[in-house]
Amino acid sequence: MRVLALAVLLAAATQSCHALPETPAPAGPARTRQSIPGAVSSAVSASGLRNASVAVSVRDLQTGQLLVNIEGDRLMVPASNMKVLTTGAALHVLGPDFQFRTRMVRSGDRLTVVGDGDPSFGDPTFFGRLTYTDPNGVKRTVTTAEELVDIWVNAARRAGITKVSELVVDDRIFDRQFTHPEWPEDQLDNTYCAQVGGLTFHENLVGAKLGVEAGRPAVTAWEPKAPWLSASAGKATANGKGKQTIAILRTNDPNQYLLSGNLVRASTDAVPICVRDMPSFFARYVGSRLAAAGITVGTVRVAAAGDAAPGTEAVGPAIPMPLSEVIKRCNEESHNMYAEALLKRIGAARSRQPGSWANGTAALAAAIDERLGAGTAAKGYAGSDGSGLSRDNRVAPNVVTAWMRSIAIDPKLAPAYLASLAEGRREGTVKKRFDGLNPETHQVLCKTGYINGVSCLSGLVGKAGATPRYAFSVMCNDLTKDKNGVGNAKALQDRIALILAGES
Repeated sequence: MRVLALAVLLAAATQSCHALPETPAPAGPARTRQSIPGAVSSAVSASGLRNASVAVSVRDLQTGQLLVNIEGDRLMVPASNMKVLTTGAALHVLGPDFQFRTRMVRSGDRLTVVGDGDPSFGDPTFFGRLTYTDPNGVKRTVTTAEELVDIWVNAARRAGITKVSELVVDDRIFDRQFTHPEWPEDQLDNTYCAQVGGLTFHENLVGAKLGVEAGRPAVTAWEPKAPWLSASAGKATANGKGKQTIAILRTNDPNQYLLSGNLVRASTDAVPICVRDMPSFFARYVGSRLAAAGITVGTVRVAAAGDAAPGTEAVGPAIPMPLSEVIKRCNEESHNMYAEALLKRIGAARSRQPGSWANGTAALAAAIDERLGAGTAAKGYAGSDGSGLSRDNRVAPNVVTAWMRSIAIDPKLAPAYLASLAEGRREGTVKKRFDGLNPETHQVLCKTGYINGVSCLSGLVGKAGATPRYAFSVMCNDLTKDKNGVGNAKALQDRIALILAGES
């Protein structure tokens, strides 16, 4: 069987609209560049953000010159603007041609799934885009989690395997601190707080379809199929009236969930739920698929710290994913778990130890110094996580614009990086922002960021199809101190982007 590959390498297709031209775009008239500081300063003054903390940096990509520096060296809470640092560091450390590879290997009568920290493994977003060629030469498409795992299961059957003493999931590429200690405890059931592990599957979520059984709300199906999971109705009701308030809560038992609220109508789509300890869940899941194929499985477990390295005899193909696809999903959709996996993966690559938030932030700081000069990180970056969900992150806007410039002018890293950013008026989190921008003539490639009291926007602006002209970062903190603080912050960010695009 040939190695599983993306049916269409989207990175190649999507990068074309953001790729670097063969020659730099010509500079605009000097008067335009000179008018930017005054226009931005006026926009800040008119923003209505009188009590909030506002920091703005604008940098010319061709010269590296700072055109606007309003509190640009101030350390600010970046929220999801952290992702522009994390994804750039992943390209810098791992290389633009890097591919994650999740694989199954055999050692005697033991099968081991070896995780590579790939956050996209089993992500339904990629179902329908993954293809493989079966032993009969027929090209097939992976459309479900079952089909993905069964690539290995069927390979084991063809290898004549009928019984294994152990099925092991080796997730030791990362540590097992699945949840960051600074993430808000009351939000850990939300999908944006999905756990982070060395073996990720299905976005570390399971879907639950809801219906009524014996007059009570019930989970009628799990996606992917996981019959060992159960959900108690508790005090939940299903009276068919009022508002749909049904919720699914985790309990201390990772295999037991609790229903809460009122079920008015059955769900047509599965409700996503965060899985606790996905490596253990996945071990059980693969074991169930092997058993369904007639392969007897003894112990099912995750790798222990003292276990020997897994074997090298491959069972079926390694399942790859290009880094370019991962950073695109991370930035364009602001996917927190993807960002955290990238941070831990660069930590593992640099330290040769299991990836962690500690060695990941150290690797990011080292990358900043390598690209921007020794000592830059010490003055302009204090990292806590990779996604910006932690409120302990601090970044200076001037560092962000210098960082984005360094990657945007790097011919090796720029194509994947630019393609990963959301494009104003076209896609991602900014499809409906920048009213008045004509995306046929100008483009704003950027990353949003929001947590309570914080709104940030960082990105690149220029003519459509050309090398971006400006890097900008607008970070607004303490927004609860002003009426309509978040709305005014977004309006300011959009105004500055339009000024730079020449659309004001």
